[in-house]
This record gives sequence, structure tokens and C-alpha cells, in this order.
Amino acid sequence: METVKKEDVHVKESDKFSLSGATLYGINAVIGSGIFLLPRTIYQDLGPASLVAMAITAILVLLLAICFAEVAGYFDKNGGAYQYTKEAFGDYFAFVVGVLGWFVMILAWAAMAVGFSSLLVTAIPALDGWNKVISSLLIVGFSVMNLFGIKTSKIFTVTVTIAKLIPIIAFASLSIFFLKGGFDNGSFTPFVQLNPELTLSGAMASTALTVFYAFIGFETLPNVAGEMQNAKQNVPKAIISANSIVAVIYILIIAGTIAMLGRGILESDAPVHDAFRMMVGPIGFWTISIGAVVSVFGLNMGESIMVPRFGAAIAQDGLLPKKLGELNKNGAPVVAIIFTGILTILLIMSGSFESLAELSVVFRFFQYIPTAIAVLILRKKVAKGGSGLEKPSFKVPGGAVIPIIAVIVSIWMVLAANPMNLVFAAIGFVVASVLYFVMKKMA
Repeated sequence: METVKKEDVHVKESDKFSLSGATLYGINAVIGSGIFLLPRTIYQDLGPASLVAMAITAILVLLLAICFAEVAGYFDKNGGAYQYTKEAFGDYFAFVVGVLGWFVMILAWAAMAVGFSSLLVTAIPALDGWNKVISSLLIVGFSVMNLFGIKTSKIFTVTVTIAKLIPIIAFASLSIFFLKGGFDNGSFTPFVQLNPELTLSGAMASTALTVFYAFIGFETLPNVAGEMQNAKQNVPKAIISANSIVAVIYILIIAGTIAMLGRGILESDAPVHDAFRMMVGPIGFWTISIGAVVSVFGLNMGESIMVPRFGAAIAQDGLLPKKLGELNKNGAPVVAIIFTGILTILLIMSGSFESLAELSVVFRFFQYIPTAIAVLILRKKVAKGGSGLEKPSFKVPGGAVIPIIAVIVSIWMVLAANPMNLVFAAIGFVVASVLYFVMKKMA
């Protein structure tokens, strides 16, 4: 297996993601099967007023996203929150954020691969019983593709993202024309249909947390900043553009589904599918079904690019075995790709990761909170000079207000989670800390 030093690898700028390609990558990282499956859960506690919770959550996610956008402007290499934490807080906290982040990404990729096989088996029942084989072959296929470098991965990612967006944008666009009919037939009346077991604030928090899950992935774009053209300029723009587009699409999809089904959402196992069938006939159901499969396929493709490069970035800084950071002649982190693929397949085969997958959202806040705080710390470092960092192309407006709000929102989201998840998150922090000191002693 031929490997070369990082400094000897020269990936053509034209082979990297452009601004439009980076924006598509960001959209692909967020939109998955969730938006096809979540409408009933989003609707159940507030009724049509869930649209208000969606809009508020989209704003809160954007606050976090623009914090990522500012700190991303300081860097042109892979690693995302790991790099920001390292610069702001040093090696120890960077290692904890990096290792936990990498674990969550591998776990999430395993879950996405299983999700793809489940959707495929639903569409083709004859494949039932081959779920784990399908998931594993998906991991192997993308890992092999990834070994050929970012140019090959870029072409597939852009193509699949466009393909999966066609039915999603079609549904979102058609929804605009059916909203008036929804109001006329009473689908939005009464607007607030509160779950009797919850208070208004409790229902709002529950719905917001569900919607937040649908936005998970917005933070992944900076993890592959090294694969973007003019990263310091384009990554911040792509983060904001991708999240704004996703927010509009999500709200239109839920609004269109409510317009067509009203309270019938609560009786539907596939509300978006059923709503699109009502709009355009039977072809609508199959269009969304195919779109869901392609969507999750695209998510897996995005993960195959991002997950190994995140681990390789930590290794290249010397905080994990340097072997993981070695690149092949195509500029691909070959050892990290193989290691990540094997670990992901083992999780798929064990089947035990499913309960742990719920932790992935909680663990992600180990990236959100340090990144929001890093906004303020890195600003001070640049102002004092001597840090080697240049002023970013994008700066979060309002001084410290938005980063502080982003931290408060993140803490609220964590506290709204299952308390046991917090216990497991604390255990993860301790394990990562022990591993750091072991690695440091062995160095």
C-alpha cells in the first residue's frame, strides 16, 4: 500500500469542491430520511403551530451555524470543531472533542448505512434478510471510491445530491400552490392543537428538539474544509447558504403535508409520501419513495468523505497515531479510510450500536459549545496578534451576543435530552480524557 507525506501531495484546486459544490455538500449532509419520517412527530404536540417551532428552531440552528461560519474562516484544512477547539483551548480539549466527534461520526455512518438498507428492502421486499450485507457493501463501495481521491468523490456527491433534491424541491415547490386549499379546508384550524399531556412551553421544547434532530449535520461541512476551493472564503458562505436553503425546504415540506393531510398526519406512516400522492397521483408516492432511498444513499456518500478525514486531521496533528494521517498519491487518507470502514462494518454487524445512536445528538454538542465559545477566544487572539491567524472573511454580527445565545441554546438542548444520555456523555468525556493522557505518555 503506497503512502506519501502530506506535504508531498498536491491536489489540484479544480478537483476540490467549488462554492456551489460545497453548498450542495452541506445540503446533502443535512437532508436525509428524517424529513420524510418526522412530520407526524413534529405535528403531534402542537398541530399546525409546529410550523412556528420549526421557524424558531431554524433560527437557533442558524445561530450555531454562523458561529461555525466565522471560525471556519480562520482555517483551510480538515477537522472542523477539532481544529477550532485546538486553536482556542489547546491539545487536551481538542483531543476530547476530536475523539468523541469521530466516534459519533462513525456511529452515525453505521446508522445511516442501516437506514439505507431498510429503505431499500422496503422498496424491494425480495432483499429482506440481506440488510447487514447491503449496509456493509455500501460501506466497502464508498471506501474504495474514496481511495481514488476527492475528485471522484466530488463528482458522485454533486450528482447524487442533485438527484435527491429533485423530488424534495418538487414537493416543496408544489406545496406553495396547495397552502391556500389547506387553509380553506380547515387543515390549519385551530392553529394550536396542544397535546393535553403537555404545557405550551413543554410542547414547544419537545417539537423544537425533534426539529433540531432533522438539522443535524450542519456542522460537518468544515470537517472537509481542506477539500474546498478557497476554503476561508467559501466554507462560511456555504454553511450559511446550505442551512438557509434547508430551512426553507423543511418548512415548505411540513406546511404542504399539513395542508394535504391535516390531522390525518397522525394516522399516516408515511405522511410526505401520502401528501405527494394526493397532489400528483400515485407517481407522487413512488417519487418520494425513490427520493428517500437516494437521499440516504447521498448521506452515506457524504459521510464516507468526511468521517475518515476528520480522524486523519487529528492524527496529522500528532494526537492520534500518525499512521492514520498518511495519504496516498490521490491525497486520500488511506489508513483512516480503511480503519473507519472496518469499524463501521463491525458496528453494523454487531447490531448493538442502535441504542448508542441516540447518543450521537448529545455528543455533537461537544462540538457545538466549544465552537461557539471559540468565536470569542479566536477574535481576541487575532486582535492581539502573534497567533498566525488572519481575520476571517465572515464575522458574526452583534459582538458576543450570538455566540452566547448559541451556547445557551446548546445547553438547553442537552438538558432537554434523556438524562441517561448525559450520564453516557460524561462517561465518554472521561474515557476520552484517559485516552489522551495514555497517548501523551506513550508519545
